[in-house]
Amino acid sequence: MASSWRLHGVCFANILTQVGTAQANTKIHVYLTLVLFKYDPHLNYNDSGGTIVSTLSKSDNELLKNSNFTLLIRGADKARVFNDKGFQTVLFDSLEDTETVENIASKYDLIINNTPGVSVDSATAFIKGLGRRQKSTGRDVYYIHTSGTSNLADQPITKAYEETRTFVDTTPDLYSYLQQRNALTPYAHRTADIAVISTGLALNVKTYIIMPPTIYGTGTGDFNRITIQAPAIIRSALRTGQVMQLGDDNAVAEHVHVEDLAELYIAVANKVIKDGMQGFPSGERGIYFAGTGRHTWGEFTRGIFQALRELNAIKTDQIKKVGLTEAAEMWTGGNELYCELIFGASWRTQADASRKLGWQPQKTEEEFEKHFLDTARLVMESQK
Repeated sequence: MASSWRLHGVCFANILTQVGTAQANTKIHVYLTLVLFKYDPHLNYNDSGGTIVSTLSKSDNELLKNSNFTLLIRGADKARVFNDKGFQTVLFDSLEDTETVENIASKYDLIINNTPGVSVDSATAFIKGLGRRQKSTGRDVYYIHTSGTSNLADQPITKAYEETRTFVDTTPDLYSYLQQRNALTPYAHRTADIAVISTGLALNVKTYIIMPPTIYGTGTGDFNRITIQAPAIIRSALRTGQVMQLGDDNAVAEHVHVEDLAELYIAVANKVIKDGMQGFPSGERGIYFAGTGRHTWGEFTRGIFQALRELNAIKTDQIKKVGLTEAAEMWTGGNELYCELIFGASWRTQADASRKLGWQPQKTEEEFEKHFLDTARLVMESQK
């Protein structure tokens, strides 16, 4: 086999391929971490991990299509599902065991971390392990981190921060912007991103941060197949009989379909495997956006409202505006900063670097509009 992947909530891969013209036939060891946990309405996670594995397994890319996956995963029940599909599995306990994480990472050349990008300790443990690998082999090593554009969002409800510019992932000042924003208001995603970049620079590890916006659509993985914002609002509506909206109708956010996002991870990984991301920056400039379309939060909430009305899931004919404290209690476990940034704020990005990699998102705005009904059906089915 050309490669061997493991997954944990994780996966590893040993990919036999050419990495740059000077490293023909180099064996590249890839570690892909995923999240396969039960739903927690207050956990910042998304379904792209399972969709990445599903997409990789069907890829016709010459560097990927012969991959043989060995999944390192939480839970024997989940492991059996993958065993039945022909995957080898290894059970894994916790990414918070940073000593184990570092030791594992020290055996690999590329880590794709799709777990929630808020743990500084686990992210830096991966990078420290990669740093050891780089020292022992003399080869370049790579870390792909998952973050989010909430890092860049304004704060229109509390009026704590105003931001109107469109961020472009080819501009050089994004790292300094994250540092400046975090000095004003510490935020877990920003803190982790800053630690990823600074640790990578210190240990000679090439880091790449993927910053998706609102992720929508049904994933193609085997377990959690839905994402964050729409399901949270739908669940609270089913519980209370009322669709809630935070903030202004006109706050502008962005979105990406989970399948298109998975293709971006694959595009970055493929470029690393092919030639070590030649021509594309890492570290301070290694931030890659993933937005494909824009919506207002008014449009987003109305999409949910119309879907639930069509399904006769609610009786009310009005959307209820709520304040930040109430919204946070419903959707983010009382975390008001997080709630404001992902349910009511504006952010605008331009994914120029991602597209230069060859990323070609396929989903249309029609599919974005359709996803509200599809997601509502999935959430309602899960509650039966």
